[in-house]
Amino acid sequence: MLSIKSLSFAFQHRPLFKEINFDLVPGKLVHLIGENGTGKSTFLSLIAGFRTPNEGSISYFNDKGEEVDDRRVYIEYLSAEANGLYTKMDATQNLTFWSKLRGHKYSTQQMVEELKKWGLGHPLVRTNFAVEKFSTGMKRRLALARLNLSACPCWLLDEPIYGLDTKGIDLFKSAILNHKESGGMAFIVSHDTYPLKELIDEKIEIGAK
Repeated sequence: MLSIKSLSFAFQHRPLFKEINFDLVPGKLVHLIGENGTGKSTFLSLIAGFRTPNEGSISYFNDKGEEVDDRRVYIEYLSAEANGLYTKMDATQNLTFWSKLRGHKYSTQQMVEELKKWGLGHPLVRTNFAVEKFSTGMKRRLALARLNLSACPCWLLDEPIYGLDTKGIDLFKSAILNHKESGGMAFIVSHDTYPLKELIDEKIEIGAK
């Protein structure tokens, strides 16, 4: 469980949000809502550990109910503006790099199977083809494959379906459903929530009151 207590943040002395209290529990997808510029992406970056709140606390509790020392071990963040990919590498090399960084030892076949799930399994696509040559949608699919292989129970998703076609959105929905059913949880920021509406369990509003 991710526990947020009295979380407040101001940017250049301008309050973005104040006194947010919320518990994100396993099996839940929570949609962050609010007008542009109210701090939704900033909120995710705080949870991810990239920023420090002005006030309040963010804690993560494992399956035994024990607070962990470093919540980042349990959290994977997908930003709106970057896919977290090395564009000179191919798809398989990217997954290998990030998986090792997370301490996982997936076999080549396991990574191939993951790429197949996202429509990136063709040999001419997955190896010896630099990611910089991928389309916007292909890069997003690869980023989502990276997210899925992270095995992190908590996902922070900022405009995750950006650049995806209808098939890509369906693949993402399937991944989210599997994540929730396996006890995963997620915050999502998205202006286009219609395709995801049946998966969203709750909404919280971000912004100064």
